[in-house]
Amino acid sequence: MTKRERVFGLIEGKEIDRTPVGFWLHFPEEFQHGEASVNAHIDFMKQTDTDILKVMNENILYDGETKIMSSKDIGKFRGYSKSDKVMQDQMEIIKRISDQTKGEYPILATIHGLLASAFHETGFSGFFTSMGYSLALFCREKPEEMKKAFGRIAETLMEFVDCSLEAGAEGIFYAALGGESRYFTSEEYNEFVLPYELMIYEHIKSKTKFDVLHICKSGIGFDRYVPLKPTIVNWGVYTNGFTLTEGAELFKDSIILGGFPDRQGVLVDGSKDEIYNHSKMVLEEMKGKRFIVGSDCTLPTKISYDRIRSVVDSVKELKR
Repeated sequence: MTKRERVFGLIEGKEIDRTPVGFWLHFPEEFQHGEASVNAHIDFMKQTDTDILKVMNENILYDGETKIMSSKDIGKFRGYSKSDKVMQDQMEIIKRISDQTKGEYPILATIHGLLASAFHETGFSGFFTSMGYSLALFCREKPEEMKKAFGRIAETLMEFVDCSLEAGAEGIFYAALGGESRYFTSEEYNEFVLPYELMIYEHIKSKTKFDVLHICKSGIGFDRYVPLKPTIVNWGVYTNGFTLTEGAELFKDSIILGGFPDRQGVLVDGSKDEIYNHSKMVLEEMKGKRFIVGSDCTLPTKISYDRIRSVVDSVKELKR
C-alpha cells in the first residue's frame, strides 16, 4: 500500500497491510521558515520513511511586540486572518510541500489550539509550563472579557484551518493545552475553554476526516477531551502515566497514536534491538485496535533520523 492508502484506509476502517508510523520534531531555527522549511520536511520523510507528513507550524499568532501581563491587557488579545503575513507564510510552506510531494504522503497541518494560541499572544511563548496559569487567572478576574477574547481566537483558528486545507493539507493536527488540572478546574474548563474548543474542532471535522487531537503537557484531566470525538488522539503516555490501553478505553471510537516516550528512553538512547522490542511490545498491547505508532510529543530536534527509521523497519519486520 502507499502511505496515503495505509493511513486513510485505517481511518476508514479498511484492512491495511501494516500499522502506520508517525513521528515529528521541530527543525533547527534556520530550517523553520520558507524554502528551508519545505526542504527539511521532505528530507525528514525520505530519511525516516514514516507514513504521515506533519507540517510543523513555527508561524505562531503573535505580532512580535505586544505583552499581555495582567487582566488590564485583555483587550490586546486580537484576531488574525488570511490577510496577515503569519498565515500567508504558513500557507506557502504547506503549498510548496504539497506541490513537491504530489500526493505521496498524507499531509497534516499543525494548528496550535485555543489556549496555546492565546498564550502565544501574551508574548511569553515557550513559558506555558510556568506561566500558563495566567490565562485561568484572567478568566476568574474578567470572565466576560476573556470569553470574547477566546471567541476571537476561535474564529482565527477556524480560518487558519481553512487556509491550511486550501493550501494543500489533507488533515489537521490540533495541539491542545488547558487540560492540566492545576490550571483550570473542571467547572472552569467547561465554562471558558470547552465551548470554543468544540466550536473549532467541530469545524475541523466538518472539513476533513483526517484530524489528530494532540493533548500536550502533564497532569491532564483526559475526560475533558472526550466531547471533541477526535478521529485520532495522541497524548503523553509516559508523562501522565495514562496507558495506550486506558486511552483506547476512554476514546472508544478514536484511533490511538503513540507508544514511545519522546525526550528520553528507548527511542532517544536505546539500541536497535531495544527499539525493535519496544515496537513489538506496543503493537502487542494494541493488537486488534486501530493504532498508529508514534511518540508522546515532538522528538528532540537533534535526534538521529536513523533511530526513527529503526521504528519503521521494526514495524515492517514484525508485520512480516
